[in-house]
Amino acid sequence: MNNKGSTLVLLIIIISLVVVLGTAVLNVVIKQYEIKRFHTDAKQSFYMSETGLNEAYIRTCALIDESIIKAVQMAEDYLIVYPLNIVEAENIFDTNYRLNVKSNIKSRIETSQNPSVEIRNSSTLLFIDNVITVLIRSSYMHENNVEKLTWVELIVRVPVFDDVIDGMYNADDYIEFKNWNS
Repeated sequence: MNNKGSTLVLLIIIISLVVVLGTAVLNVVIKQYEIKRFHTDAKQSFYMSETGLNEAYIRTCALIDESIIKAVQMAEDYLIVYPLNIVEAENIFDTNYRLNVKSNIKSRIETSQNPSVEIRNSSTLLFIDNVITVLIRSSYMHENNVEKLTWVELIVRVPVFDDVIDGMYNADDYIEFKNWNS
């Protein structure tokens, strides 16, 4: 028997198996990298989407401050003319605060940038029992087409006139997030 070519055939088979196994391992490594990259991008997108909600919170705090200042000024102007009618001054404060918040909240919160923030219930915004609930959704689109959405209920309260008349208040006391979701 002649075994001169059998070693070469065996060597080619072994090299082929090593190449196939190497290719399979390389494919697994590449897929693992892609999965890790996707999770990293998804996590970054989630945090950026949350950033949109946090910025909406900050802008709403500024709106609350402005609304309080304007409403207090109108109530104080009324008290100059009618110094004994505190009840009506409180009503003027409440009415003007609510009006200013309701009419400006959409323009203050919504952005079309990335992250984009939108109010989901803008057509039904009403103060009920001195509280307005604003449904906010933030979305962020990562450069690798990974999009994340987060949403929250933004609760804005009407301050008590006596608490803000002296200017000693904090806007954070009249705002909170509830039901944070993603």
